[in-house]
This record gives sequence, C-alpha cells and structure tokens, in this order.
Amino acid sequence: MRPKIKRSEMPEDLVMAIGLVWGHLAARQFEEAYLLAKGCLRVWPNDRSLILMSSYAAAEVLEPVDVAKLTAIKDPSCADWVRLVLRRAQNQFNPPPA
Repeated sequence: MRPKIKRSEMPEDLVMAIGLVWGHLAARQFEEAYLLAKGCLRVWPNDRSLILMSSYAAAEVLEPVDVAKLTAIKDPSCADWVRLVLRRAQNQFNPPPA
C-alpha cells in the first residue's frame, strides 16, 4: 500500500481541485471532470491523482488519452487504475463484440 500524502503537505487549492474532479467522476459527469482536470493539469502538470482522473475522464468522453504520461506512473498502487484507463481507451477504437 502506498503511503498517503497528508493533506497538510498538499496546497489547499490542489486538495480542493482533486476533490472537485473526483466529485464529478463519482457523479458520472465525465465531460465536466475531463474539462476541470485538463485545466487543473495546466497548474499542476505532474500531479498523479489529476493525471489518473483526467485520463479516465478522457477515455469516458472519447477524447485521446495521453498514454505516455499515464504509463509513466510507476506506482504499483496505481497499476489497476492505469490498466482500467488503458482498457477503456482501447475500447474507444476497438469496441468489444456485441
């Protein structure tokens, strides 16, 4: 299990941004999550949580997923999430048989 970053170690606005993107994903508001995460990544381009959530939202709204950035995340605790996003992104172009 990866050690969690304490909120006190993260800027308050980053904590809020991650929470807002997560809230949109949880509400299945993928377009809003994608747009918000895309904007947040301009401010925090290397934040792992934003990269993962942005990639997932992109796959859901059929936008291109930055596979190189996604696979650059080597944290074993993120491996399932990365595989999920890659599978969803692959299904954009190769839909599963009906």
